[in-house]
Amino acid sequence: MISRILAGILCWCCCQVLASTSLTLYAYHSSPPFVINPDTETGLNYDLVRALQQQLGSRYHLEFKQLPRHLLNERLSAGLPTIVLWANPAWFTNKAKPYLWSNTVFVDRDVFVTLSDFHGKVEQLTDLAGSTLGALRGYSYPGVNELVSQHRVTRLDADTDKENLARLLERNVDQIVITRSSFLYYARQQQHLGKMKITGQPYPNYQRQLLLTQHYQSVLADFDTAIATLPKQQFWTSRLELYGLKPE
Repeated sequence: MISRILAGILCWCCCQVLASTSLTLYAYHSSPPFVINPDTETGLNYDLVRALQQQLGSRYHLEFKQLPRHLLNERLSAGLPTIVLWANPAWFTNKAKPYLWSNTVFVDRDVFVTLSDFHGKVEQLTDLAGSTLGALRGYSYPGVNELVSQHRVTRLDADTDKENLARLLERNVDQIVITRSSFLYYARQQQHLGKMKITGQPYPNYQRQLLLTQHYQSVLADFDTAIATLPKQQFWTSRLELYGLKPE
């Protein structure tokens, strides 16, 4: 009798293990607010995984892995099962096996930032003419690329937003281009408080979503449901507020 009970318990435990699907979520964004401190796992990358885990419950076991963009590209090119945070269809394409896309997690955009004493506006990209622009190395900015090639704008590249912000404070550049989410985070830091402002937003908004390869067709609906409930989740909304972001 006892052996039957033990066998039943073992069978139940095995079923519980099998019922939980392990998934690894990848992100290549490594600047604040996405990664603030990797040692303590603070930042939106980690927060989103925790928020999704909370909504998905025991059906899934989510793990997170940080990958630089070129390694992520290699993984996608190899056709490996992959889920990517904060992606957008404009940045990733696969004609042979189109990627799956989740609901929008939040909306972002590239903005132009100057020192607070700057009196001009960047209402259109041609307003940058004659200026020195701080940008991120390896990034492409439609419209700006053409102005640079025409020698109408001088572009100085940096490896991080933090480096660009330092150049701006030192007046080595006239303005920088940075994602709105990153600027709102940095603008709340004591060393930047009140010293900079958004002076132009000529680029359109874009949606930050989850990219899923075709391997994950069966889980897309669950992720969409989880994402749709995030604006009502206390943990997620509190993290957005902490970084100076407002839920969309």
